[in-house]
Amino acid sequence: ASSPTVVRAEDAPVANQSKAEKDYDAAMKKSEAAKKHYEAAKKKAEDAQKKYDEDQKKTEEKAAKELKASKEIAEATSQVQNGYVEYLKVQSATNINIKERQKKLAEIDEKINNAQQTLKKKQEELGKVRAEVIPEPAELAKTRKKAEEAKAEEKVAKKKYDEATQEVALAKKKVETEEAELDKKVAELQNKVTDLEKEIADAEKTVADLEKEVAKLEKDVEGFKESDGEYAEFYLEAAEKDLATKKAKLAEAKIKAATTKKAELEPELEKAEAELENLLSTLDPEGKTQDELDKEAEEAELDKKADELQNKVAELEEELSKLEDNLKDAEINNVEDYIKEGLEEAIATKQAELEKTQKELDAALNELGPDGDEEETPAPAPKPETPAPAPEAPAPAPAPKPEQPAPAPKPEKSADQQAEEDYARRSEEEYNRLTQQQPPKAEKPAPAPAPKPEQPAPAPK
Repeated sequence: ASSPTVVRAEDAPVANQSKAEKDYDAAMKKSEAAKKHYEAAKKKAEDAQKKYDEDQKKTEEKAAKELKASKEIAEATSQVQNGYVEYLKVQSATNINIKERQKKLAEIDEKINNAQQTLKKKQEELGKVRAEVIPEPAELAKTRKKAEEAKAEEKVAKKKYDEATQEVALAKKKVETEEAELDKKVAELQNKVTDLEKEIADAEKTVADLEKEVAKLEKDVEGFKESDGEYAEFYLEAAEKDLATKKAKLAEAKIKAATTKKAELEPELEKAEAELENLLSTLDPEGKTQDELDKEAEEAELDKKADELQNKVAELEEELSKLEDNLKDAEINNVEDYIKEGLEEAIATKQAELEKTQKELDAALNELGPDGDEEETPAPAPKPETPAPAPEAPAPAPAPKPEQPAPAPKPEKSADQQAEEDYARRSEEEYNRLTQQQPPKAEKPAPAPAPKPEQPAPAPK
C-alpha cells in the first residue's frame, strides 16, 4: 500500500509571485513613494509657514517697539518743552524775590536736564529698534507666497498618497481573495489525494482479506478431510464449494485492484500530487498570509524609525548640553549680552527640537507595543484575595462491593468440534441448505410433564 502523501508549504520551492501579488507589491512601492513625497511636502510647507510666521512676528514686534519708543520720545519731548515754558514763566515773574526765583529756576533746570537725558535715551532705543534687521515688505510677501505654494503642494501630495493607499487596499483585497481560493484548492487537492490513496488502500485491503479467508477455508478443508465426524463429508463439500467461490473472487479482486491501481487511480493520484505541489509552490515558503507579511514589514519599519529617533535624541541632548556649558562660560566671563542672548535663543530652539523628537520617539515606541524597546507600565499590585473557605470534611468512602467470583473455565473443545463450530458460524446459510438434504435425525421422545400437586379443598366457612 502506498503511504499517504503530504506536501507542506515549507517543503515547496521558492514561491513564484502571482499577478495579484505583483500588483500588490507595485501598489505598495507606489504608496511608499507617495508617502515619502507627502511627508517631504508637508515638512516643506511647515518650514515655509514657520519662516513666514517668524518673519511676520519680527516685523510686528519691530513695529510695536517703534510705536512704543515713538510715544516715549514724544512724552520726553513734551516734558522738556514744558520745562522750558515753566522756566520762562518763573524767570519773568515779578511777584517773587530773587532768592526764591533762583531756587525754582534751579529745580526746573534739573527737571529739564533729566527730561533731556530721558529723551536722549529713548532716541537711542528707537535707533536700536530701527537698526534691527527685518524682512522687507516685498521679501515678506515672497515668503508668504512660498508658504502658500508649499501648502498647495502638500495638499496635492496628500491626495496622491490617499489614492495610492486606496490602491494598496484594493490590491491587498485581491491577494487575500486569491489566497482564500488557493487555500480552498489546496484543501480540495489534499482531500482528493487522500481519497485516491484510500481507494487504492481499500482495494489492496479487499485482496488481503480475501487471501485470509481463502487460507482459512483451505485449513478448514484439510480439517474436514481428516475428521471422522458424523457430518464431516457434508461440511467438506460445502467448504470446498465456498473455497472455490472465494478463490474466484480473490482472482477477480486481484485483477481489478491491479488494473484499477495501474490504469486509473495511480495516474490520477500522481496528477493530483503534481497539481498540489505546483499550487503550493505559489504560496509563501513559510505559509504566511499577506496580512502577516505586511505586519512584519511595518514592525521592521517602526523598529528602524525608533532607532533613528533614539539616535537623534541622543545627539540633540549632547548638543544641548554643550550649548548650556557655553552659556555658563559666557556668564562667568561677562561676555557681551548679544552673545548670551544668541546662546539662550539657540538653547530654546534646541530644547524645542528635542521635545518634539522625544514625542515622536514615544509615539513610535507606543506603536511597537510591549515587544518594543520602551519600558512597560508596571502592572498594578494585585488585590489581596478573599481567604478561601475551610475545606469541608470529606464524605466517607462507600464500602467496597464484594467482587464476583470469576466464572469457571469452560472445558476445551476438540479440534473437530472447534472447526465445525467455526465453519457453521461463517456459512450458516450454506449449512441450512445442506441440512435439508441430510437424513432426518431420530427424534427423542418428549419428556412427560410432571403431575402438578393437587390443591387442598378450601376449608368450610
